[in-house]
Amino acid sequence: MLAATALVATACTASSQGKEAKATPSPKSTAISVEEPACENDQIHWGKIKTEGELVAVSQLVHIKKGEPATNITFHAIPVRKVTASITASGKVPAASVFSSLERHMNLGGKWLAQNGDSVPLPGAAGFGTADMTGKTGDYLSVIGVQVVEASFVRGCASSEKTPVYGTVTTWYGKTQGMIKCGRNTGTSPGFREAHDLVCGEEPQT
Repeated sequence: MLAATALVATACTASSQGKEAKATPSPKSTAISVEEPACENDQIHWGKIKTEGELVAVSQLVHIKKGEPATNITFHAIPVRKVTASITASGKVPAASVFSSLERHMNLGGKWLAQNGDSVPLPGAAGFGTADMTGKTGDYLSVIGVQVVEASFVRGCASSEKTPVYGTVTTWYGKTQGMIKCGRNTGTSPGFREAHDLVCGEEPQT
Protein backbone atom coordinates (compact mmCIF):
# COMPACT_ATOMS: atom_id res chain seq x y z
CA MET A 1 0.00 0.00 0.00
CA LEU A 2 2.85 2.35 0.82
CA ALA A 3 4.55 1.49 -2.46
CA ALA A 4 1.42 2.35 -4.42
CA THR A 5 1.11 5.68 -2.65
CA ALA A 6 4.72 6.53 -3.43
CA LEU A 7 4.22 5.71 -7.11
CA VAL A 8 1.15 7.96 -7.28
CA ALA A 9 3.03 10.82 -5.62
CA THR A 10 5.91 10.42 -8.01
CA ALA A 11 3.61 10.42 -11.01
CA CYS A 12 1.85 13.60 -9.81
CA THR A 13 5.14 15.34 -9.30
CA ALA A 14 6.37 14.43 -12.75
CA SER A 15 3.07 15.49 -14.32
CA SER A 16 3.14 18.81 -12.46
CA GLN A 17 6.67 19.50 -13.56
CA GLY A 18 5.73 18.77 -17.15
CA LYS A 19 2.84 21.26 -17.03
CA GLU A 20 5.03 23.97 -15.54
CA ALA A 21 7.64 23.40 -18.24
CA LYS A 22 5.02 23.79 -20.94
CA ALA A 23 3.51 26.90 -19.34
CA THR A 24 6.85 28.78 -19.18
CA PRO A 25 7.45 30.45 -22.56
CA SER A 26 10.92 30.27 -24.03
CA PRO A 27 12.75 33.63 -24.07
CA LYS A 28 12.75 35.32 -27.48
CA SER A 29 15.44 37.65 -28.85
CA THR A 30 14.50 41.36 -28.59
CA ALA A 31 17.50 42.65 -30.61
CA ILE A 32 16.55 45.20 -33.31
CA SER A 33 18.65 45.50 -36.41
CA VAL A 34 19.57 49.16 -36.99
CA GLU A 35 21.32 50.19 -40.18
CA GLU A 36 24.19 52.54 -39.40
CA PRO A 37 24.19 55.73 -41.53
CA ALA A 38 27.03 56.06 -43.98
CA CYS A 39 29.50 58.55 -42.55
CA GLU A 40 33.21 59.28 -42.74
CA ASN A 41 35.27 61.01 -40.09
CA ASP A 42 36.92 63.33 -42.60
CA GLN A 43 33.61 64.43 -44.15
CA ILE A 44 32.59 68.07 -43.60
CA HIS A 45 28.95 69.10 -43.22
CA TRP A 46 27.88 72.76 -43.37
CA GLY A 47 25.19 74.38 -41.24
CA LYS A 48 24.13 78.03 -41.28
CA ILE A 49 25.94 80.26 -43.77
CA LYS A 50 25.53 84.03 -43.38
CA THR A 51 26.85 86.50 -45.98
CA GLU A 52 26.88 90.26 -45.41
CA GLY A 53 28.50 93.20 -47.16
CA GLU A 54 31.02 94.99 -44.93
CA LEU A 55 32.93 98.24 -45.21
CA VAL A 56 36.73 97.84 -44.97
CA ALA A 57 38.16 101.29 -45.79
CA VAL A 58 37.10 104.79 -46.81
CA SER A 59 38.88 107.95 -47.93
CA GLN A 60 38.63 111.47 -46.65
CA LEU A 61 35.74 113.57 -47.97
CA VAL A 62 36.76 115.65 -51.00
CA HIS A 63 34.66 118.78 -51.68
CA ILE A 64 34.84 120.21 -55.19
CA LYS A 65 33.29 123.58 -55.98
CA LYS A 66 31.97 124.57 -59.37
CA GLY A 67 34.75 125.87 -61.61
CA GLU A 68 37.48 124.80 -59.19
CA PRO A 69 40.52 123.10 -60.81
CA ALA A 70 40.56 119.48 -59.69
CA THR A 71 43.00 117.64 -61.91
CA ASN A 72 45.05 115.92 -59.23
CA ILE A 73 42.89 114.90 -56.29
CA THR A 74 44.46 112.22 -54.07
CA PHE A 75 42.11 110.00 -52.05
CA HIS A 76 43.85 108.66 -48.91
CA ALA A 77 42.81 105.30 -47.45
CA ILE A 78 41.45 105.17 -43.89
CA PRO A 79 40.90 101.62 -42.48
CA VAL A 80 37.48 101.04 -40.90
CA ARG A 81 37.66 97.35 -39.92
CA LYS A 82 40.05 94.46 -40.45
CA VAL A 83 38.58 91.34 -42.06
CA THR A 84 40.74 88.19 -41.84
CA ALA A 85 39.77 84.63 -42.80
CA SER A 86 39.95 82.30 -39.80
CA ILE A 87 38.62 79.11 -38.17
CA THR A 88 37.36 78.60 -34.62
CA ALA A 89 36.85 74.91 -33.79
CA SER A 90 36.54 72.44 -30.92
CA GLY A 91 39.52 70.44 -32.23
CA LYS A 92 42.18 70.33 -34.91
CA VAL A 93 41.00 70.43 -38.52
CA PRO A 94 42.88 70.75 -41.84
CA ALA A 95 42.24 74.43 -42.68
CA ALA A 96 42.84 74.03 -46.42
CA SER A 97 40.27 71.22 -46.65
CA VAL A 98 37.68 73.20 -44.67
CA PHE A 99 38.00 76.33 -46.84
CA SER A 100 37.98 74.31 -50.08
CA SER A 101 34.85 72.47 -48.94
CA LEU A 102 33.08 75.75 -48.14
CA GLU A 103 34.03 77.25 -51.50
CA ARG A 104 32.57 74.22 -53.31
CA HIS A 105 29.47 74.24 -51.13
CA MET A 106 28.75 77.93 -51.74
CA ASN A 107 29.33 77.68 -55.52
CA LEU A 108 30.39 81.31 -55.95
CA GLY A 109 30.36 81.20 -59.74
CA GLY A 110 34.09 81.60 -60.29
CA LYS A 111 34.74 83.99 -57.41
CA TRP A 112 37.46 82.80 -55.03
CA LEU A 113 37.02 82.56 -51.29
CA ALA A 114 39.74 83.99 -49.04
CA GLN A 115 41.81 81.23 -47.40
CA ASN A 116 42.77 80.90 -43.75
CA GLY A 117 44.85 83.91 -42.64
CA ASP A 118 44.06 86.08 -45.69
CA SER A 119 43.18 89.70 -44.86
CA VAL A 120 41.53 92.19 -47.21
CA PRO A 121 44.40 94.11 -48.85
CA LEU A 122 44.29 97.86 -48.21
CA PRO A 123 45.93 100.69 -50.16
CA GLY A 124 49.33 101.77 -48.87
CA ALA A 125 50.78 105.27 -48.67
CA ALA A 126 49.50 106.07 -52.16
CA GLY A 127 45.95 105.60 -50.90
CA PHE A 128 43.25 105.10 -53.49
CA GLY A 129 45.31 107.01 -55.98
CA THR A 130 45.01 110.37 -57.74
CA ALA A 131 42.02 111.18 -59.92
CA ASP A 132 41.13 113.90 -62.38
CA MET A 133 37.90 115.39 -61.00
CA THR A 134 37.74 118.28 -63.47
CA GLY A 135 34.17 119.28 -64.26
CA LYS A 136 32.72 117.56 -61.18
CA THR A 137 31.07 119.32 -58.27
CA GLY A 138 30.00 118.11 -54.85
CA ASP A 139 31.39 115.83 -52.12
CA TYR A 140 33.17 112.59 -53.05
CA LEU A 141 34.88 109.70 -51.29
CA SER A 142 36.45 106.36 -52.24
CA VAL A 143 35.39 103.05 -50.69
CA ILE A 144 36.52 99.42 -50.30
CA GLY A 145 34.03 96.74 -49.30
CA VAL A 146 33.80 92.94 -49.28
CA GLN A 147 31.27 90.18 -48.71
CA VAL A 148 31.98 88.64 -45.30
CA VAL A 149 30.96 85.00 -44.78
CA GLU A 150 30.31 83.26 -41.46
CA ALA A 151 29.57 79.52 -41.67
CA SER A 152 29.17 76.77 -39.07
CA PHE A 153 30.43 73.23 -39.77
CA VAL A 154 31.03 69.77 -38.33
CA ARG A 155 33.80 67.40 -39.40
CA GLY A 156 33.02 63.78 -38.58
CA CYS A 157 29.96 61.82 -37.40
CA ALA A 158 27.99 61.74 -34.18
CA SER A 159 27.60 57.94 -34.59
CA SER A 160 31.35 57.37 -34.76
CA GLU A 161 33.62 56.47 -31.86
CA LYS A 162 35.82 59.39 -32.86
CA THR A 163 34.53 62.72 -31.49
CA PRO A 164 33.39 65.04 -34.29
CA VAL A 165 34.85 68.55 -34.51
CA TYR A 166 32.47 71.51 -34.55
CA GLY A 167 33.43 75.02 -35.55
CA THR A 168 32.87 78.27 -37.42
CA VAL A 169 34.63 79.72 -40.46
CA THR A 170 34.91 83.46 -41.06
CA THR A 171 36.08 84.47 -44.52
CA TRP A 172 35.37 86.92 -47.36
CA TYR A 173 35.13 87.34 -51.12
CA GLY A 174 34.20 89.89 -53.79
CA LYS A 175 36.39 92.88 -52.93
CA THR A 176 34.82 96.00 -54.44
CA GLN A 177 36.52 99.40 -54.76
CA GLY A 178 34.97 102.57 -56.12
CA MET A 179 34.04 106.20 -55.70
CA ILE A 180 30.70 107.55 -54.54
CA LYS A 181 29.15 111.01 -54.41
CA CYS A 182 27.32 112.19 -51.32
CA GLY A 183 23.59 112.52 -51.83
CA ARG A 184 23.50 109.88 -54.57
CA ASN A 185 22.14 106.35 -54.26
CA THR A 186 25.06 104.07 -53.38
CA GLY A 187 23.66 100.97 -55.08
CA THR A 188 24.20 97.45 -53.78
CA SER A 189 28.00 97.27 -53.51
CA PRO A 190 29.06 95.89 -50.09
CA GLY A 191 29.88 98.59 -47.55
CA PHE A 192 29.10 101.55 -49.81
CA ARG A 193 25.93 102.55 -47.95
CA GLU A 194 27.74 102.41 -44.62
CA ALA A 195 30.58 104.53 -46.03
CA HIS A 196 28.10 107.13 -47.26
CA ASP A 197 26.39 107.34 -43.87
CA LEU A 198 29.72 107.58 -42.03
CA VAL A 199 31.44 110.19 -44.18
CA CYS A 200 28.62 112.14 -45.79
CA GLY A 201 26.37 112.20 -42.74
CA GLU A 202 23.11 112.14 -44.67
CA GLU A 203 20.75 109.68 -46.31
CA PRO A 204 21.55 108.90 -49.96
CA GLN A 205 19.14 110.28 -52.53
CA THR A 206 18.37 109.14 -56.07
